Amino acid sequence: MASVTRYSPGYPVVITGYEAASQSFKEGDLVHINSDGLIEIATAGNIDGIARQDASGTTSAAIPIELIELDAIYSAHYKASATAQTLCGILMDFVFTVGAHTLDDDGASTDAVSLQLDPRDALGTSGGRILFRFLPALVKG
Repeated sequence: MASVTRYSPGYPVVITGYEAASQSFKEGDLVHINSDGLIEIATAGNIDGIARQDASGTTSAAIPIELIELDAIYSAHYKASATAQTLCGILMDFVFTVGAHTLDDDGASTDAVSLQLDPRDALGTSGGRILFRFLPALVKG
C-alpha cells in the first residue's frame, strides 16, 4: 500500500533519479534530492517527490520519482486514528515512517492542508485517507 498517491486526474511528471547510499524507502514514500543530487527518503523539511518504486538499496541505482505539483490533490492515510469531519480544512504534518508516511494534525503547521476526507473510505475509518495539497514551503523542487 503506497503511503502517498496522487488523486488528481492527469499525468504526473515522473523523472529518473539515482539513489543515495543505504536507502530503504518504499513505493509511495516521500523523497527528496540531497546535496549530492541523489534521491533519499524524506524525514522532515523539504520534499521533492514520491517514490514510484521501492529503493533497491544500491547506491546510484536509477529510481523513478513523481515530482510534487502544488496544484494537484494527493491522498494519504491519517495516523492510526478514526477520521472525522473536523480534519477538513486544517494544516497537517507528515509522520515519516518507511512504507507508511501518514498525516497528523497534532501541532501541524508546515506540510499540507487537508481538503476533505477521501470518499473511498467511510467516515470514522481508523487510518482512513485524507485528500490534501502540499504547502509551498515544504516543496523544494
